[in-house]
Amino acid sequence: MKGLIFKEKGIVSLMEVKKPEIINDTDAIVKVSLTSICGSDVHLIAGHIPTKPGYVLGHEYVGIIESVGKNVNNLKPGDRVAGPAAPYCGQCEYCKNGNIEHCLNGGVHGSGKEFGNLDGALSEYIRVPNAHVNLLKIPDTVTDEQAIFVGDILSTGYSAAKNADIKMGDTVVVFGAGPVGLCSIVGAKLFNPGQIILVGNRDKFRLEIGKSMGADYTIVSSEEDVLSRISELTGNKGADVAIDAAGSSSTLSESTRCVGVGGRISLPALYSKPAELPMQELCMKNIQIRMGLGYLGDMDKLMKMIELGKIDTSKLITHRMPLDDAEKAMNIFTDRNEPVIKILLKP
Repeated sequence: MKGLIFKEKGIVSLMEVKKPEIINDTDAIVKVSLTSICGSDVHLIAGHIPTKPGYVLGHEYVGIIESVGKNVNNLKPGDRVAGPAAPYCGQCEYCKNGNIEHCLNGGVHGSGKEFGNLDGALSEYIRVPNAHVNLLKIPDTVTDEQAIFVGDILSTGYSAAKNADIKMGDTVVVFGAGPVGLCSIVGAKLFNPGQIILVGNRDKFRLEIGKSMGADYTIVSSEEDVLSRISELTGNKGADVAIDAAGSSSTLSESTRCVGVGGRISLPALYSKPAELPMQELCMKNIQIRMGLGYLGDMDKLMKMIELGKIDTSKLITHRMPLDDAEKAMNIFTDRNEPVIKILLKP
């Protein structure tokens, strides 16, 4: 089968690789019907997340079950399924305490030996461990394109919104108009905020997509004073919630300073270097901060919301390409020489 291999720093190659097989009784082999490139793949290729090259990349997928281990009783060949980027066992101490993202027996698909040595989804087939826990059947009325983001960026965006404890009527500011930031808008809307403000840098295309997905106002940080504009939009009282999905020192600073008294800050982004926090100001304003890896345990709820027409992430899709063009797709996604948010690849 074909798979997109991380060969060495900065280089990927679509190559013939061995088709996965059942190893454990709780495994499933899934024929990938749709996959996508994620920003985390770019971080791995660039060496921002140190791993030893030589593995198939990718962790966003939907597909059809080809075979299951003898202890997988809730799924069968032919079932159309979505799976989480980071599969978990459901039985270890961390899983039982609700910290499935830190599963002692888990990992992240397509991220090398350092992250569990699990098959990458930028391929024709993938082995999914603990399939009875991780794989979710896709309803007949939900398309592959509607379901593709459930197991990663949609769950991450939703958990970012949930961690912010958004209340009806709140003003929510989202920093970052990338896929997670845009999915944070989708997640925030489920909690009935009063207004959503999206802050981005220079990519006005992404800001317009954000507006079409639920942002009431957009701010271009390179052209406007972000804090002054937020103050204006909130009647000088500050936002109730800030979500930093960008992960820079400047967006973290603005996230902490744009909220008013009793504000809540959610940090789903990964920061590449240390950043300072205005601790005295945060303390004096009774600000709460929550952070951590995206929670992937709400896939079933999100799938139901998609089925009911309450969630639509289709506007994130800017490119549709065959897996044979995976190298070209990675260049488009990395270079961003044309408007791009998510690229879907079909094996």
